[in-house]
Amino acid sequence: MKNYLVMLLLFCSFHVMGGNEKTVKSTVSKVTVFTRGAQVHRSAPVTLSGGVTQLIFSGLSPQIKPSSIQAGGKGAFVVLDVKHEIKYPEPPPPVVSELPKEIIREIALLEDSLTEIRFKSDDLRERRSALQLEKDMILKNKLARAEGKSDSLEVLIKAMDFFHKKLAELNTQLGKLSRDEMRNMKIQTLLSARLGELKTFKQSNEPEKKYEPIHQVIVTVSAEAPVSGTVDINYMVTEAGWIPSYDLRSTSPSEPVQLTYKADVYQNTGEDWEDVNLKLSTSNPNRSHIKPQLPTWYITYYTGLREVIVPGMARSKSPANMNTLSSKDEEVLTDNIKKLSAAESSEKYAQLVETMTNVEFTIKLNYSIPSDGIAHTVAVKSDKLPATYVHYLVPKLDSEAFLLARVTGWENLNLLPGKANLFYEGTYVGETVLNPSVINDTLDLALGRDNGITVTRTRLPVKEANKLLGSDITKTISWELRFKSNKSKPVHLIVEDQAPLSNIANIKVAMKDQGDASYNTTNGLLKWDFNLDPKAYKALKFTYEVTHNKDMPLSMY
Repeated sequence: MKNYLVMLLLFCSFHVMGGNEKTVKSTVSKVTVFTRGAQVHRSAPVTLSGGVTQLIFSGLSPQIKPSSIQAGGKGAFVVLDVKHEIKYPEPPPPVVSELPKEIIREIALLEDSLTEIRFKSDDLRERRSALQLEKDMILKNKLARAEGKSDSLEVLIKAMDFFHKKLAELNTQLGKLSRDEMRNMKIQTLLSARLGELKTFKQSNEPEKKYEPIHQVIVTVSAEAPVSGTVDINYMVTEAGWIPSYDLRSTSPSEPVQLTYKADVYQNTGEDWEDVNLKLSTSNPNRSHIKPQLPTWYITYYTGLREVIVPGMARSKSPANMNTLSSKDEEVLTDNIKKLSAAESSEKYAQLVETMTNVEFTIKLNYSIPSDGIAHTVAVKSDKLPATYVHYLVPKLDSEAFLLARVTGWENLNLLPGKANLFYEGTYVGETVLNPSVINDTLDLALGRDNGITVTRTRLPVKEANKLLGSDITKTISWELRFKSNKSKPVHLIVEDQAPLSNIANIKVAMKDQGDASYNTTNGLLKWDFNLDPKAYKALKFTYEVTHNKDMPLSMY
């Protein structure tokens, strides 16, 4: 009896709660957009009577994540429960068309006429087949082709006269059928076109039928007395995010570089964000937040690996000297390799977990982002970065100078990887990629060619010296680089050239004069770093010796 009363009370309470329902009209007030996903905030004014009320927020995004729904508000009420429901509406009853009776009658008459036309077309087709069969039988007759045997000339003449009249009659009937078929086809085309126009008009006047499921959030609140207030909900949605992009502008070598931080915001959530306050976050809530754990790391002997293909399995690696091991050693070594592979696989999975500082950019202006999946540009902020300008030259490859802006001070801007458009003196000069995870303290931006610096590269006469003993010859090669500045201000130049290297024993290269350049013996690179005054000249020179067999010409020097 006691259990029965408890169940009865619970049933009554649920009945009361379910009976006091109210559908509220909410609007999107704020959206926090992550690199993947977004958090949508909705707000709705409510007027509550005393007791428990279920407030229904309807028409929400189908991309909503039910586990992320939260509710709150302002007013003298308490939020008891929040849940997500999907409502499947019943198909509406068929709507009687309100087209004029004349159009409905004309559609019916046209459909009947087209049916009769099709029957007539079938009849004409059958008649044509019969006449054509009769004509073919006459033409295939041996008497008609003068191949048959006849007892008299009189019989042959009568037969030919019959065939002539009969063929003429058949051709006349076939010609009449062709005209009837053409006339019938023309009428059928006109009737079909008119019927198509009327049906299109009919479809355009029919009400649109929507049977999509409706996503709802039901907030259960309790108030001790009638009260007015505001109920807020927020939830995560997928199919949204933002991609960073940048504009880097330089007006002159004496001015800093202006960086404009932009965001391409997109969303295809099924609900439009009209005049909302946007906040951009660099975090990704879809990333796993489980603490990574290092697996056991087994150390083993290094063994060269070779490729082994096992039928029915993917390609794998096994020791190249497996055949030289005993069966016991082979088993131990194989077991160690399996353990090592498992450790490496676990480490790869563990490295997928990344951590980064969450930075949020609050956009001061309200934006409208429709649910169209198209990127909409939002201005984030603008900063001026200190920069030094250098002219980079590689005379061996190009006779023109390239202007570089070396930008510093970007480390504290919380940049994300993205494309950047480059502008110099108001002109678009190209595109680059900013990737804070790989660039150094100084970011080099290529601003294009500058013909204000001219350079020539000339090889001086080669000096040769034969050795007294042996067949070797030593050649002394010198290169001269001449620079001229047409600028009105001093410029900073970085020049690169190179000397050859040898990987053949009987070819030897020795640097004799590197001409105040830094010389890298590993790759043979020569590098000069100097300033050039306005309208000034400067000459650089470097010399190296090549010793080789005089009977074997070099490919180049």
